[in-house]
Amino acid sequence: MAKEQKDITADKRKDLQKRFVEYQMLEQQIKQYQQQLEKLEAQTLEVSNVEQCVSDITHAKMGDEVLVPVSGGIFFKATMKENKTFLVNVGSNVVVEKNTEDTLELIRQQGREIEKYKENTIVQLSKLVSDYQKLEKELKGLLEE
Repeated sequence: MAKEQKDITADKRKDLQKRFVEYQMLEQQIKQYQQQLEKLEAQTLEVSNVEQCVSDITHAKMGDEVLVPVSGGIFFKATMKENKTFLVNVGSNVVVEKNTEDTLELIRQQGREIEKYKENTIVQLSKLVSDYQKLEKELKGLLEE
């Protein structure tokens, strides 16, 4: 009988260890998805800012002085000479000229793609959180036995 009790305790300990490792893995995955969501939020904001900037440029008058962003809060002054076409990088170091509407549509399409990815990430994160909470309950129950 003592051996049987010892085997049950050893099995319980192994089960606890296994579930705790699963618990830690879920916790890490949740953190990764949360970080991913933060990056997607930043991308959404960036796309929104670019759309607003393109829209603002189309309303500028020829000869107006504008600030052109270089990077991270660094700008230079320029004089508006043309605001109906934009040069757009389409990949592989290829730049094409696009009119305002095509440029705005491209930006909006990027925004829609980010939103889809965000929605998918939220669904996956919700499932992970649900699994995490369920496993947490199970672990608490096992520890209380």
